[in-house]
Amino acid sequence: MSSDQKSAELQEYNARYASGGYSGGRAGYKNNFIRFIGESMHRLGVPQPAILDIGCGDGFFTETLAKYGTITATDFSDAALERARARLPQVKFFAHDLGKPFPLEDASFDAAWCSEVLEHLFAPAFTAGEVFRVLKPGGIFMITVPYHGLLKNLGIALFGFDKHYDPEYPHIRFFTRNTLRQILVKHGFVIEFMGSCGSELGMRDWFVPTNILCVARKPKV
Repeated sequence: MSSDQKSAELQEYNARYASGGYSGGRAGYKNNFIRFIGESMHRLGVPQPAILDIGCGDGFFTETLAKYGTITATDFSDAALERARARLPQVKFFAHDLGKPFPLEDASFDAAWCSEVLEHLFAPAFTAGEVFRVLKPGGIFMITVPYHGLLKNLGIALFGFDKHYDPEYPHIRFFTRNTLRQILVKHGFVIEFMGSCGSELGMRDWFVPTNILCVARKPKV
């Protein structure tokens, strides 16, 4: 991607965050994600882990992660980071383009959280490889990506294809459980959990999924 394209992309994300249009706190699935973080931290079993928040946005889920350990968080958008720093002045935030290597040491984190980010990337497999590099052996990678399930995909194809696949919308990847698993396994991860949730607790979580939830672990040896 050229520097002009990157600049245009950055302007788009800054405009969305500055307007308040992007925030995990506004999402219907937020309580499910908060629960998923807690379950994943229990699965990790490390007291006060070092956690990397990738694509932290305005810091809504960073605030939950900070209850469990020491956080380092990054985002592409300056406007997002401004909001996140105001929310959590004690957290270390830095700007980063996920198309480039992390400016971080190998094996320096116990866990990484990447929520609703991979679908925005031209090279999500590259980011998975970078996460593997910076995780300690035994560390976990917690991921969420948008997901519709078979029935909703059929409905979109029949009645809402143009709107859903708008070429100006920032989602450029669409994952299934299998394709997400393939990317992670390719880079050495072992899948420990793969599930889904909806926008609220109850029947909708089972029958109208909106997101894939995944925990992948870097092997200890």
